[in-house]
Amino acid sequence: MRAVVCMRSAREGETLCQAIRLWAEMVCLGVEVSAQAPGEAIPEEAALLLWDMDGTPALPVGVRTDRSRVLLLCSSQPQAAIESYALHPDAFLSKPIRMEALHQALERCVARCWGDLERVEVLCGGARRRIPLCDLLWAESYQHGALLHTSLEEIQTRESLRDLAARLPERVFLRCQRGYVVNLYHIRDIGQTSARMTNGAEIPIGRRARSDVLEAYRRSRRIGEDEAPR
Repeated sequence: MRAVVCMRSAREGETLCQAIRLWAEMVCLGVEVSAQAPGEAIPEEAALLLWDMDGTPALPVGVRTDRSRVLLLCSSQPQAAIESYALHPDAFLSKPIRMEALHQALERCVARCWGDLERVEVLCGGARRRIPLCDLLWAESYQHGALLHTSLEEIQTRESLRDLAARLPERVFLRCQRGYVVNLYHIRDIGQTSARMTNGAEIPIGRRARSDVLEAYRRSRRIGEDEAPR
């Protein structure tokens, strides 16, 4: 997937490119991200476009009418939010853009690129299931296999948690305890003995694993508010 960031400030553009790369890495989506200067032609293959409405040329007609492309608009002017309605954006972001707000906007776009998401294949009841990695919240040892928790269902497989974990990307999935593998993307908070997930579940964290999990969690959100573009 190709993503293009067009901002008035080159520094803003590069910072946002980095944030989109981080998000893509966490949702296991292959994305080629590049920044371009206002006025440059938008590549036709760009499936995601982040466009600065402040001091940049108006969106080309083709971009305004192309509903297949994910369009994110931003501006420092409150009136621009109203004006953006006519462009049918997938999200409008107020400047300075907070990284949390950007990631939330990108999360809403996951369904638009569902077919491009990396997946893991598991054997379940004699049938093979291909699960998007970003939809796998955590997995745990269960009976003689593993139990996978997704946003919609639980999937039981006879494959051991150890073998399953070996097939998951280490940059996203961590062994937080002997019987659990957790998806960093779905962690919302880390306490002394557990991690709170996006669905509200509390996953236990072993004492020895806590420091590694906490460091990986912070690293996965390494673009903080102090680094957000202004």
